Amino acid sequence: MITVALMVLSMIAFGMANRKQPVPEVQETTFAQLIASPSKYNEKQVTFDAFVFLGFEVMALSESLEPSGYSPGHLIPRGKLIWIEGEIPKQVYQQLYPRQIMGPLERYGKVKLTGRFQSGAKYGHLGGYDYQVKPSKMELLSWSIEKKGT
Repeated sequence: MITVALMVLSMIAFGMANRKQPVPEVQETTFAQLIASPSKYNEKQVTFDAFVFLGFEVMALSESLEPSGYSPGHLIPRGKLIWIEGEIPKQVYQQLYPRQIMGPLERYGKVKLTGRFQSGAKYGHLGGYDYQVKPSKMELLSWSIEKKGT
């Protein structure tokens, strides 16, 4: 009797361990749609294109990069920003444009990323961001600095 019960429990445990976890649905969207309706995408897996900007105490996504006006060739993110929570894949990081025009080294480029979007709190450095994304996948997109954020 005990042996049969142990076999049944083993079969249940084995079945639960081998059950495939559901893959979260990923919603394709745009940066503008995320910012316009953050509650619609909150805690959802999303895929969208954005500009990534890494600098001193900044790890953010933006809809565009524009000249800062402080130094020729110096670009900064404009508009609403989304904090990047987590790491940038090494192969993407190494291919971002490195610039050290003003102050510390900055890196930027255009990416397509998939990750969990969050809103409704304060995120990032000193809580300065209204949104964040935890990337699960990121790829570098073709983009030229000469396009100045388009």
